[in-house]
Amino acid sequence: MTVRQSSDGVVEAAAAQGLGALTEHQAKALLAEYGIAIPDGDLAHTEDEAVAIARKLGGPVVLKAIGASISHKTEHGLVALNLSGDDAVRAAARSLLDLAECEDAALLVERMLSGKRELMLGMKRDPLFGPVILFGVGGIFAEAHKDIVLGVTPLGDDDIERMLSGIRASSLLGEFRGMPPVDRSALEGAIRALARIAEEHPAVTEIDVNPLIVEGSRPVAADALVILDPAAEGGPAHAAPTPNLIPFFAPRAVAVVGASDDPVKWGGSLLKNIIDGDFEGAIYPVNGRGGTVQGLPAYASISELPDAPDLALVAIGAAHVNGVIAECGARGIPVALVVAAGFAEAGEAGAEAEAELVETARTSGVTLIGPNCMGMVATHSKLHAVGFLELRPQAGGLSIISQSGNIGVQLVTRAERRGVGIDKYVSVGNQASTSALDVLDALGDDDQTAAALVYLEATGDGRRFLDVMRRITPKKPVVVLRGGLTDYGRRAAASHTGAMAGSADVFMAAARQTGVLVRTGPDESLDLALCLSALPRPAGRRVAVMTLGGGWGVLAADELARNDLKPAVLEPRVLAALDELLPGYWCRSNPVDLVAAVGPDLASSALTILAESAEVDAVVALGILRSPSTGWISDDPAAAGIAGGPGRGSFNPAETAFLERVTELMASTGKPIINVPLRPLDAATFPGGGRYDPVMLYSPVAAVRALAAMAWYGEYVAAH
Repeated sequence: MTVRQSSDGVVEAAAAQGLGALTEHQAKALLAEYGIAIPDGDLAHTEDEAVAIARKLGGPVVLKAIGASISHKTEHGLVALNLSGDDAVRAAARSLLDLAECEDAALLVERMLSGKRELMLGMKRDPLFGPVILFGVGGIFAEAHKDIVLGVTPLGDDDIERMLSGIRASSLLGEFRGMPPVDRSALEGAIRALARIAEEHPAVTEIDVNPLIVEGSRPVAADALVILDPAAEGGPAHAAPTPNLIPFFAPRAVAVVGASDDPVKWGGSLLKNIIDGDFEGAIYPVNGRGGTVQGLPAYASISELPDAPDLALVAIGAAHVNGVIAECGARGIPVALVVAAGFAEAGEAGAEAEAELVETARTSGVTLIGPNCMGMVATHSKLHAVGFLELRPQAGGLSIISQSGNIGVQLVTRAERRGVGIDKYVSVGNQASTSALDVLDALGDDDQTAAALVYLEATGDGRRFLDVMRRITPKKPVVVLRGGLTDYGRRAAASHTGAMAGSADVFMAAARQTGVLVRTGPDESLDLALCLSALPRPAGRRVAVMTLGGGWGVLAADELARNDLKPAVLEPRVLAALDELLPGYWCRSNPVDLVAAVGPDLASSALTILAESAEVDAVVALGILRSPSTGWISDDPAAAGIAGGPGRGSFNPAETAFLERVTELMASTGKPIINVPLRPLDAATFPGGGRYDPVMLYSPVAAVRALAAMAWYGEYVAAH
């Protein structure tokens, strides 16, 4: 951060005096110094001075009473508008000075601005993310309209452009009712100016420019408020660098501290799941009694282990964890995952114990995961180290990180039931030392992880969130399932994990700026993460919908419009090819209604025609699977000719042939194809054996929303 003095030292002088704000005259001088246009005007201390300044300005003027103790002038009747002539100015000046009732009162005399369009700019320091810039529709109805967009600094050119185009009333910035377009470069410069003020003046905690009146095409700061905090230090501190988690993801040996023969206990279930999962490394049960545990030699303490494992899983009472972490450090164990609860989530005493645990881990050189977490899974290492219940998903490209143990388990079990392959699952619990962002940062360079799904209840270090996401999302997609976005949710999160959730609006702005896809429900989050990890990204927003019935096509078309997607135009070549395939009464439009036509190759042929069209970027196929068009007449798996269960066993021969064609088309065209079955289907993927795997979602709406998110993410990647 470059800290500088304003030209006349006004910010520093006011802060040194302990003042909570600049006067409007001072605030506007600061804005002007950074290139923001302000009205012509000057400061008066008497009626005569006010009249003289008004004469010099000419035309109508505005008078405002200002002083160190004066704020919200309009609400207190301390503003007089549209004054012309000496008598009107003198009378207004006398009245305002009487109303101000403070010794330092003065009058700001300015030329009355003539513009009709009123915008607003602002800056506020978020405790997690630092300076946040606001842009939107201003004036006296700003709070009622709430048409604003936020941007978290630092802001790139594309971030600023997104802010300008992101308000609902963005048409105001163009030619509007005979008025010229707003000077966008001036608006962009004003946004950059507020960001620079925030960076260079730590004492400035809030700026409010409302209204920012557009006079002709030029935005001018008609009113300005600058709030100060003399004790402010400029922003949140950064967390420590990401710890080395490579031993954690692929350990050669693990120790289970608190190992038990009782599978109901955490130490027993952890050990059993590791053994049953066929972990190929060494397993060291640690139990104060020694002997054997679940058929393996047990050790009375960590110091007795034959060698130092890469990972210790700690499942003992909270009161004993600190000593175990110190032992891990002495034995040279680099990573410890603590499932024990009773720390910051349990109140003040627990928070103190957690702080002590973090310090012990730091001084012992141990990377601490948890406490209060469920464990972890690394399918490619065959490590299934989760306590309390069994998690054994098939291997795949999706990694899941969760601050909540039960939501993480829910996501993994749903993925397992639907045949979605998982690479890694990490429960970070209280994130006392290692956060979800730390784990995600480490996965950014993991070739086995194609996409990440992260459940967060708190952001923690907002600046680190920005840094990590900016580094990872251009390489691989990140879906965040976010809890704690409402007041109710924030209170629940604090009692659950000791977390401090930040402003929901600021978090969403930070996510948009960094290419993060945020969802609030587990099913939608898993669907999107699956699509991003298994399908090619669409090159554009043109979607072809192929449906076995008209109703689903209507729903899909509505959802395309809601999500800024476009129905693909069916070019003459496509129409001619479909004419040869379908009955003469088909709709000849998109959505393409197959009018319940049934044939072993009809659906595959129609899909091929659409996917290979140069006017199509993505295809949604509705009602082909689990329907008569693919030989599905009965809900009885045996009658339908399938074995059941996830994978290829979920599909009959006709469906298998259709999905193999989907796999081929995605590989040859690079276009995503999402299927929605007519009847419910547990499996969400089909192992096609190629670069991409077909995906099945549960409704036309879900399919279109997933495509819209994929298109948005593709645009972000292309811009970065």
